[in-house]
Amino acid sequence: MEEPKTQQEQTNQLQTLLEEKERQIKELIERLQRLQADFENYKKRQAREHEELLLRLEDQLLTEILPIYDNLERAFRAFNKNNDKDSFIEGIERIFAQFHSFLEGKGVRPIPAVGELFDPLLHEALITVEAEDGGKVLEEFERGYQRAGRVLRPSKVKVSKRKVPETSQSPESSATSHTKEG
Repeated sequence: MEEPKTQQEQTNQLQTLLEEKERQIKELIERLQRLQADFENYKKRQAREHEELLLRLEDQLLTEILPIYDNLERAFRAFNKNNDKDSFIEGIERIFAQFHSFLEGKGVRPIPAVGELFDPLLHEALITVEAEDGGKVLEEFERGYQRAGRVLRPSKVKVSKRKVPETSQSPESSATSHTKEG
C-alpha cells in the first residue's frame, strides 16, 4: 500500500506542477507573439504586393493609351506645320476611332439614354421638365459608361416627369353625423 504523501511532498509536487504550467504559458505567449509579428509582416507584405500590382496594372493601361496620345501629338504637329484643316480633322477622326476601339476592347460600353426610361442607377437627372409622357430621358448632357455590369459614370440627363393635372376644388361632400338615440 502506498503511504500518504506528506504535506511537504504535496507542496513540492504542486510547486513543480505550477512551474511546468508557468513554463508552458511563457512558451505559448512567446509563440503567440511570434505569430502576431508574422501576421503583421504578412499584412505589410500583402499591402506592398497589392500596391505593386496596382502600379503594374496602371502601367499596362498607360502603355495601351500612349499610342493614342502619340497620334494626337502627331496630328497637332502636322496641323501646325501644314495648316491643313481637312487632314487634321481626318486624323482626329482616326484617333477617335482608335480610342473607341480601345474602350470597346476594355469592355466599356455607353449607357443608352435618350428615349429610355429614367433609371437612377444609370442616369443622373440634372433637369426635370413636365411632359405628358413622364419618366423618359429627353436629352443627354454627358454620356455615361458601364463595364461588366458596373456603372463607371452615370449619364447626365434631362428627364420628363408626368404633368400633374390641375384639380379644381370640388365642394366637400357633406358629412352628416348620425347619432343613435337609445
